[in-house]
Amino acid sequence: MLSKSACEAIAQFQNSLKQFDRKLILVPVDPIGLKQSFQQLKATFETEIMGISDGDFDPPVESPIQSYLTETHKQMRLLEMDFKFLQAARQSATFNNRLIPIQNRLNTLLSYSENILKLGEIKGL
Repeated sequence: MLSKSACEAIAQFQNSLKQFDRKLILVPVDPIGLKQSFQQLKATFETEIMGISDGDFDPPVESPIQSYLTETHKQMRLLEMDFKFLQAARQSATFNNRLIPIQNRLNTLLSYSENILKLGEIKGL
């Protein structure tokens, strides 16, 4: 089971992911708003998700949750690189092609956070 604070942190992270995703699909894309949204997502991740400790969940679910948190950290680093590539795009075709991996990563991150919350509901295995 996850602590209430950890559940709230993951829910806040999910909201930041969804907000960033909404900014990505805006036409025309607002580069400044997109950058601000990404910075907010990154800050939420660093303060909320990285702040989750072993004491925030029960031992039966510790290993799978730690695995998801590790993968979430990896995907966030990769998302940051993808976002830098997106910002460097000068042609609209290149920009649109670079949106695809970002949206895929966002979907992956959302599924990880959903799975963490589901594991957090388990009281004992």
